Amino acid sequence: MPVFISYRHVDRPQAIAINNRLIQANIKTYLDVLDPESQTTDDITGVITRNISDCTHLLAVVSESTALSWWVPFEIGEATISNRRICSFKTGPAELPLYLDKWPKLTSEKDIEFFIDAYRDEVMSKRSMMLDSISESLRSTYKKNADIFHDQLKNRVRRGF
Repeated sequence: MPVFISYRHVDRPQAIAINNRLIQANIKTYLDVLDPESQTTDDITGVITRNISDCTHLLAVVSESTALSWWVPFEIGEATISNRRICSFKTGPAELPLYLDKWPKLTSEKDIEFFIDAYRDEVMSKRSMMLDSISESLRSTYKKNADIFHDQLKNRVRRGF
């Protein structure tokens, strides 16, 4: 159940910090800067798409500069199509695009801890699994479980505990 970390390269320090915290919590991650293939390929779109499909969650680091990115919206779109669990982590004072309102918006280290707790809850309850491993009839259940993840995490972030 790896977490795909999406970010604009100017936000790399924040993406690396989140990646390190997730790894510290024993959560597998995918961060393109750590992937030699993504640094040398002529088919970056294929590499990104494949790695998103290999993950169950996508955490997008967003800032003012994200508005200028083509990749972050592309990656969020890919994750949306395949019903991945999606969250954004806002850095700085920028307003987030309205399309991100659908998913939990994280803004602090405390919110990252809430994400870690929600992730672990999914692992324990076995609500999150790779789409390749389930039949067509279970895809609607997977979608409902993704909605549960999003709703529960949004509510916890909103409450602050």
